[in-house]
Amino acid sequence: MGFRDLERRIERGVDGVLGKVFNADVSRVEVAKRVERELDAGASKADDGGRIMPNDIEVRLHPDDVHHLDASTGELERDLLTMARTHAKDVECAFVGPLVVVVTETADAQKGTIEVFATTHTSIEGTPPGTLVYPDGYRYDLTGVDGPTTDSGITLGRDVASSIVIDDDLASRHHARIRPTTRGWVIEDLGSTNGTRVNGFRSSVQLLTDGDHVTVGATTFLFDAS
Repeated sequence: MGFRDLERRIERGVDGVLGKVFNADVSRVEVAKRVERELDAGASKADDGGRIMPNDIEVRLHPDDVHHLDASTGELERDLLTMARTHAKDVECAFVGPLVVVVTETADAQKGTIEVFATTHTSIEGTPPGTLVYPDGYRYDLTGVDGPTTDSGITLGRDVASSIVIDDDLASRHHARIRPTTRGWVIEDLGSTNGTRVNGFRSSVQLLTDGDHVTVGATTFLFDAS
């Protein structure tokens, strides 16, 4: 048994005792703090000298505790995703694959405890992490089930065969492509009529960085490098 395994068992034991003695309900803040602690504990040095954090997180809670959270498991998952991305940026850590948070409601978990399992999984076929955020907040995971199956990437445009269909007269049928490289995700214009813009500037080919705004026609996406 490794040190972290022993520490986790101790933490679960303490949480369980507190739950029994005080009949305490698990709060959303407590869940976030436990996830943050696991992210910090699992941080490690990357080959390039930077630091990486676990990107695959499972939170296991007893159904009674979920009932007192005043939120569905889906809402909690979205909150924890946002927290994890923000925390990683604050401590200058990166993810080597898509960030996934799953909240599991199970009677196997002891009431009053918060079990968190955080592991590091690299992106499919080594592609870098990345997400396109729609104006309405929908997230298109470039490295998950939404993403490309080949190095050719995804296409954006009015054509119904596009990976992301842009229902906008200002967008061309075959407007732009986003593809993975060893350095990250690159967007390239496909000879569109009105051009592709990154942070307001027209660009033919550009490496995307975290926080970039990508405009295709009249639609602007946010690029999240996680």
